[in-house]
Amino acid sequence: MPDPFLDIAYARAQQAQQRQLKRRRAAARRAARAPTPDGDFEREPSVSPTQRVGAAHEDRALQRLIDAGLIPLARNLQCRAGEIDLVMRDGDMLVFVEVRARASNRYGGAAASVGPEKRARLIRSATLLLPGLARRYWQGRTPVARFDVVAFDGDEIEWLRAAFSL
Repeated sequence: MPDPFLDIAYARAQQAQQRQLKRRRAAARRAARAPTPDGDFEREPSVSPTQRVGAAHEDRALQRLIDAGLIPLARNLQCRAGEIDLVMRDGDMLVFVEVRARASNRYGGAAASVGPEKRARLIRSATLLLPGLARRYWQGRTPVARFDVVAFDGDEIEWLRAAFSL
């Protein structure tokens, strides 16, 4: 006949071990993110090869837009509806930029990959992010906004100003 007191003691010991393991894992995560004395982080977050390629395309798109006279405001802004790759200022206009890349244009290319669902997600994201951007960069006034797409088809780059609208 099993002893109920031993079962309770065993369960409590298991719970204590789980709590200790959880504390150790949290401490290891904090240590991995700890800044060095000069303020830089010791390790960069792990990034997949696909994310590295995407970041490289975003870098090239950003440089192209800066060369054209746009002013960068933010990069990879996230909200519950999605993410905006680049947020730029073109005079008094707020520009939301989607960066797309495809190895070839066999299936319509990078620009064609911004379909109705993606456009709707970008519009929802921009709608949620717009009040904060207006407060920060336009003293609370809501600026005129446009959506641009920078498309990479292989090595070719194409900038579509006002690619779509509300």
